[in-house]
Amino acid sequence: MELAGFIVGSLGLLVASLSVGWQAFAWVYDGRRVRVALVHGLHSGRLAATGKVGGDRQPRRLDQLASGGFAGEEVIGIAVTNVGRATVRIDKYGVALVRGGVSFHPLGNSIGPDLPFRLPPGETETWYARMQDAWKLIHATKGIHSDVSPDVRMLVTLGTGDDVKTRHSVIVPRRS
Repeated sequence: MELAGFIVGSLGLLVASLSVGWQAFAWVYDGRRVRVALVHGLHSGRLAATGKVGGDRQPRRLDQLASGGFAGEEVIGIAVTNVGRATVRIDKYGVALVRGGVSFHPLGNSIGPDLPFRLPPGETETWYARMQDAWKLIHATKGIHSDVSPDVRMLVTLGTGDDVKTRHSVIVPRRS
């Protein structure tokens, strides 16, 4: 009889432990979670022709788009996907130097949905910054710091105050 009680008690402890573990897992992964991706391309009015930037940090080749008749200004962007179960508030987005410790956040000339923006679960939105502005940031920062990288990444600031940066960066081509 004591063995049966021990087995039932052990099973109860195992089930309770699994339940607590599952609750902790669900609490972490059911909240507000976003995935971000860096994109590069051309923007013209209400159209954008962009693609994801890979690990090679090279900007996408835009000459084929231009020769195909798509004209616009060169932009980099951040595609934000809500992969959680709760709505996420996006307060701002920006461009940050990989080395140099400086970033900028487009305010009046932002390209994308108005901020703050509420992103429902399972949805994706993209915000863009002009590549010319990223080049100006690099050029201006080189006058202050000696160790400034020619590549940038994008970031979003969530309603919780957390910044989420893109994993990949893109090299900003030199301008004359």
